[in-house]
Amino acid sequence: MKQFNGYFFLSICLVLLLNSGKSQLPYADTIKTGKSDIIVQPVFHGALVLKVADKTIYVDPYNGIDAYEGMAIPDLILITDIHQDHLDTATLNAINSSKAKCIVPQAVADKLPAKFKSKAIILTNGKTTTEFGISIEAIPMYNLPEEANSRHTKGRGNGYLLTYAGKRIYISGDTEDIIEMRSLKNIDVAFVCMNQPFTMTIQQAASAVLEFKPKIMYPYHYRNMEGFSDVEAFKRIVEEGSKNIDVRIRNWYAEKPQAVKVMKSETISYGTFSGMALTMDIYTPDKPNGIGLIVIPGSAFGYAYSTTYNQPSMTQNFASDTEYFGKYVNQLLGRGYTAFVINHRFAPQFRYTDILGDCQRAVRFIRYHSKKYGIDPDHIGAFGYSSGATLCAMLGVTDVTNNAGNTGVDSVSSKVQSVVTLAARFELSEFNRTEDVMIQNPIISRVLLNYIGELPMVENGNYVLKGKYAEASPITYVDKGDASFLMYCSDDDPLVPHRQAVAMHRKLVNNGVDVRLNSLKKQGHNPVPDIHEMDNWFLKYLKK
Repeated sequence: MKQFNGYFFLSICLVLLLNSGKSQLPYADTIKTGKSDIIVQPVFHGALVLKVADKTIYVDPYNGIDAYEGMAIPDLILITDIHQDHLDTATLNAINSSKAKCIVPQAVADKLPAKFKSKAIILTNGKTTTEFGISIEAIPMYNLPEEANSRHTKGRGNGYLLTYAGKRIYISGDTEDIIEMRSLKNIDVAFVCMNQPFTMTIQQAASAVLEFKPKIMYPYHYRNMEGFSDVEAFKRIVEEGSKNIDVRIRNWYAEKPQAVKVMKSETISYGTFSGMALTMDIYTPDKPNGIGLIVIPGSAFGYAYSTTYNQPSMTQNFASDTEYFGKYVNQLLGRGYTAFVINHRFAPQFRYTDILGDCQRAVRFIRYHSKKYGIDPDHIGAFGYSSGATLCAMLGVTDVTNNAGNTGVDSVSSKVQSVVTLAARFELSEFNRTEDVMIQNPIISRVLLNYIGELPMVENGNYVLKGKYAEASPITYVDKGDASFLMYCSDDDPLVPHRQAVAMHRKLVNNGVDVRLNSLKKQGHNPVPDIHEMDNWFLKYLKK
């Protein structure tokens, strides 16, 4: 591999332009339930995305496809009304809606593009449907007084009340201060509009909110003909009336950022082995957010590479990968993260202890030189794919024991504080089962034989997690205080059984580690992550 040339490399600086035309969305919020968490992602104006029961729900998708780039495709689309800021057919047509059902009032159903008509579930005011275990009730939304020429007539549009795992979420749509809203009970989360002359004043909205008392309340849909409603004043009115309502103001009208300039420093040496350099490439955006991410591409621990080392390094292959893994790292760069894309030694010439040791050395090097790279040394993340994801997982659950006698790079920790994995193998010995008829076991056997140096131990006819395989498996080391984990896997991965991610998730939960598992459908060994979810995850756990 080219990084093993026997000398430290010089840094070469380039300037890259990332296409960052999409809006920078507000941070997503997580609401705990007795089952899976509810994720709230504000998008724009009256548009939002919810993740409920591990299903993705788009509400009134609006203002172009860019804001939805990198998001999970919808399982449900809720549309409240026929006006263009709710029924935006251009955005609707651009969204990947291949698996989505649409829940709409009749007036919206009549105006839906043809390809959505067969997907439509029509709800009239007061009616309820249940999808994916989520109860969805259509709540009236209309103007007062009730007149035939009102902008929003009663019965034409729907607000929605979603109930899941005992949590009740109310989405007002375009409504005034109506009795149906004031009569709501036990609302956990509410999205309430406030823009004149179309819906409510902030005073009307505050009065209604103080009547039905949601636990968490988001002012949304607050742009009016003269600018924006004063949501800060709304918050003050509500807080003066009740100390038990959490008013959360988010920027629903973020401007689209300009292209991001990124400086690339190539082949930076983070260590040596027998006089040969271990290297990485560093990508630094012009407006960094102070968070450093270790990035490890997939390589099957070297199985996919020539054994002569006479081929492009992993970092070069990563740079040319714009279709899958590289794309998501570029999007994170566009959000201000500094990425350290590392090379490591390859099997079979080197084994798991050497390869993991390289990755741990890279973390220590980056942490020790954090001031130079403008990152927080106490909050470093890791993002990896396939074998790279397995190594990143190891960085989140293991640490090189600090020795009081060590100095310099060797005196700091090799553990990261948050991990995002794509198609990771968490239990290396778990393969070659008779029920895994769709798993490519010959490839897995060869990869792991190269990496570990032997096949796993056998008990009762099955491989077991003992010895070297236990030493090399992330699931072995899970303990309280480990890094937070955001995991993406697919139910039809031909290389990693889906049950591995489920088992890792269970063990992390049982040890009190913050974790979220996204089990995706029919995406093979290339599960598609939600870039906004990743961004919010890293910000939650890595931002000071």
